[in-house]
Amino acid sequence: MSANNRRIRRIIIDLLWENGAMTKEGMAALLAHHKTIRTVPSPHSLSSLMCKNVQVIQIGREKVENVIGGETYHAVYDIDRHLIQDRDDIILTRTTTVMTPAEKKVAKKCPPCGRVRVMPPKSNVCLHCVRDSEQ
Repeated sequence: MSANNRRIRRIIIDLLWENGAMTKEGMAALLAHHKTIRTVPSPHSLSSLMCKNVQVIQIGREKVENVIGGETYHAVYDIDRHLIQDRDDIILTRTTTVMTPAEKKVAKKCPPCGRVRVMPPKSNVCLHCVRDSEQ
């Protein structure tokens, strides 16, 4: 994965945290106004970046009218609010492919599930395992 896609995936999570659920078109509009994004990914690429991120879930569909008057349904994406309950939880749920170099240095393998994550303070298991045990 290119460094640009890593950066965009981190920005997508931050924008979803701040603005709530949205379609890929809404995300493209926000990314277009973001200072550090030079070129906004295509709709297909943006959809792929959102679908393949474990922090993002599809929560529904929205009816959208296209240019010629037809209607279609587009997926609505949001962060996993059960898993990410605080802004600090975002770093604790990132995969190694999205982590910054500083985060990779402190990341460890979780014994119960085998995921490589930044562990919560004073914990030996990742946030995924902590939230799953709360249910």
